[in-house]
Amino acid sequence: MTDLSAMDIYQELPQTDCGDCNFPTCMAFAMQLASKQVSLDQCPHVSEEAEETLAASSAPPMKIVTIGNGNSEVEVGGETVQYRHEEKFYRPTAVAVEIDDSHEDSELVENVRRANDLQFERVGETIDVNLLTVKNDQLEPDKYGELVGKVGKESRFPLYLQSRDPEAIEEGLKRVSEGKPLIGYATGDNWKEMTKVAEEYECPLAVSGDELSDLADLTDKISGEGHEDLVLAPNAEGMRDYLEKSTKLRRLAVEEGFSPLGYPVVAHVDSGDPFQKLAEATSHVLKYASILSINTLDSWQILPLLTVRQHIFIDPQVQNSVEAKLYEVGDPGPDSPVLFTTNFQLTYYSLEGEVDDSGFSAYISVMDTDGLGVLNAYADDQLTGEGIVETVREQGAMDKVDHNKLIIPGLVGMLRMTVQEEGGWDVIVGPEDAATLPRFLRQEWEA
Repeated sequence: MTDLSAMDIYQELPQTDCGDCNFPTCMAFAMQLASKQVSLDQCPHVSEEAEETLAASSAPPMKIVTIGNGNSEVEVGGETVQYRHEEKFYRPTAVAVEIDDSHEDSELVENVRRANDLQFERVGETIDVNLLTVKNDQLEPDKYGELVGKVGKESRFPLYLQSRDPEAIEEGLKRVSEGKPLIGYATGDNWKEMTKVAEEYECPLAVSGDELSDLADLTDKISGEGHEDLVLAPNAEGMRDYLEKSTKLRRLAVEEGFSPLGYPVVAHVDSGDPFQKLAEATSHVLKYASILSINTLDSWQILPLLTVRQHIFIDPQVQNSVEAKLYEVGDPGPDSPVLFTTNFQLTYYSLEGEVDDSGFSAYISVMDTDGLGVLNAYADDQLTGEGIVETVREQGAMDKVDHNKLIIPGLVGMLRMTVQEEGGWDVIVGPEDAATLPRFLRQEWEA
């Protein structure tokens, strides 16, 4: 069926604006349906005739799969475009860290706690991992089940139970089934048994195959048995092979609408070299893993990976900005420095973080530049000397301190004289990047 426009969909809806779909109006709901970001069943009042008309059109080309439940549930899939700039990517790659079955109890608990601590603050957001993979390499089914139970008791994450043995998976599910973990793998040899377990415990199932045709054949068979919550786990011989397969999978799903491969994809990284591991993991986030399972608990590897994910899954068509106002960092007083910057989110939070790390308290006057960074705002004529003076005065920044000094970014040092003449302040040109601000303050600042 040809995709319907938001107006076409709106005509089929009740048009009552009741809000029962969690959107303020039927048109707002129709726009989300047209972009395939919600499902039709969110409207409890749609008629059977309209449901028949809209169901096929409103379904996203890639199925949305939910892992876990309650506050810890993770949604993956549901992507509608091949390239981020076409619209945006909607559901960030779920990062899973791995626990294998070789640990003693004390080490096991410590590793799960390390995983629980993989949480960071960056540019005003909390970024962390989402899943915990429990691998079964050597344990008998009952022993693996015990292991899963111990991990489930300590973990704050939904689990990904990874084994090709249906009996081992079932033993694990007996202990953590309420958490609705992802299970896998279903293969050409065990798909019937794995499907039965997935159906019984109502869990999403990862499907593994060497070729894309193998995956399509398996998803047809499993969905034919009534189980639709599937994740694709393509086998690959190296990174190049994986990228080729994942790109084809995304294209077949979102551009060709090939439903047997219209499912989220899981990738695994277990390279021995830590830097190669991080490079491969980053590539998977870019193209096109919905779930990434990586065998590390080291924060120095996880943080840059989560940082990449954070950048990829923002809306490229919307400037990310903070409110333009006067901010207080720490407990500033009359002798504290006053700094100026723009309201680009990354610029502001980078500056705030470095001020905090410097040991200084400070005032930060933030100008509205439509979310542009310092240099881009200057190039776009949105950042001028007169604008800096107007912003600082309106926000009353200099009224908070006993001195007359204003620090402006080094990237616009050429505006110093204009700001000084217009504002009547002693204008100091600061560093060009936030990372050197702590040293600058320690060496240069004196009220």
